[in-house]
Amino acid sequence: MKIIFRSFTFSIILLSAIILNGCKKEEQGRPLSYTKGVYQGNADNTLNDSEVYQLKKRISGQSWY
Repeated sequence: MKIIFRSFTFSIILLSAIILNGCKKEEQGRPLSYTKGVYQGNADNTLNDSEVYQLKKRISGQSWY
């Protein structure tokens, strides 16, 4: 009887440790439900004219067809 009680207690402690390990700090506060068709992430940074020019220059060499 004592062995069964110890194994039961050990399994409860082990199960609790596994469950609590799943509650990581970086996973707290993340959205669990989403609105269809609505982007809920951070806003994109705008590019300045120099960056836009560099990107256009870069893709112009890739469009050869």
